[in-house]
Amino acid sequence: MSRTQLLLALALSLSAASACDEALDDEFGAPGDVDFRPGGFGNGGLLLNTSAIGDHLLHEINRKGEKHEDVQLLGVYLKIMYKDQVTWLKLDEQWSEKGQLYGRVKGTVYKGKDFTGSRWELATFGGGLGKRTMYVHSYRFDSADQNHKYVFAYPKDPAYGMHFYTKKYQSIKNTSLLAACGDLNGEGLEAVVYEGLHVDMDDGYVDHKEDLINIACLDGGIGKAALWGYRPWDIGYYEFMGAIRTIRADYCGDGDSWTKSGTAIDLEDKWGIHNFANSTLKTEAIFGPKGAACVTRPRRPEFQLTGVECNGAALPDCKSSDLDDFSDGLFWTKAP
Repeated sequence: MSRTQLLLALALSLSAASACDEALDDEFGAPGDVDFRPGGFGNGGLLLNTSAIGDHLLHEINRKGEKHEDVQLLGVYLKIMYKDQVTWLKLDEQWSEKGQLYGRVKGTVYKGKDFTGSRWELATFGGGLGKRTMYVHSYRFDSADQNHKYVFAYPKDPAYGMHFYTKKYQSIKNTSLLAACGDLNGEGLEAVVYEGLHVDMDDGYVDHKEDLINIACLDGGIGKAALWGYRPWDIGYYEFMGAIRTIRADYCGDGDSWTKSGTAIDLEDKWGIHNFANSTLKTEAIFGPKGAACVTRPRRPEFQLTGVECNGAALPDCKSSDLDDFSDGLFWTKAP
């Protein structure tokens, strides 16, 4: 099997996860509402991210300790074991490179597995606890998809509140820790990290901002992009926004998802990372950073009858179009 075929198989298997996103009480309706409502603009569809420390959102951290999105990093401490004694070594600075966490103390650089067990002290603003602790419970490099993967966690303490996305305590087996990632789709508790990445959690707009570490859970669209082979340092930050919109079927480019986990697609892109496994399938859409340039057959059957409208107007039919027909056409999807 070629690398392209392997990555495509991975992408389809991830798209075909059996579980669906759970609804959020405050964002997607009252308890008991279905998590995917065909009558709306995809509200309750595939989320952008699910990272939180209890009831407080935690998507991005400014690595230099500046307040960002109601979170301020106070310090990162590596866990050093010597003769069964634990010593906490505070980093002078911390950063990430191509998905891997790095830190420095004087002239010594730490990375990768050195961050296992590390403690991150955070000040949080906007309600609840004013100070919270986060840990890196585990780390691994996945040779299959070439991603560095982390499990971020926080103490099992009622004062932290229920996880913002799951509305429950997400325990990590055989520990006294709770997982920062929601695992809404049964895709595990792991996350990837992106350097310099800012994503607006309302409209999905992507920007490159220095000194940010973005923690992206693998059950959300931002994290899935890395699993599908699309990383901002490889394809560009603006282009990465197109990958997120493609994964989430964000046709209108406004942050609304018109799909849910469990919906498979066939995919081709302008870089050749993926090529169609079955080119005879009917075109779903051609996507770019601003959303879909055209739509023929919506991904979800709920919308195949009603069609897709953005700002009250139907998107053009792709007909016989391909990627070269659009200046910002980056991803061409087909619906099995």
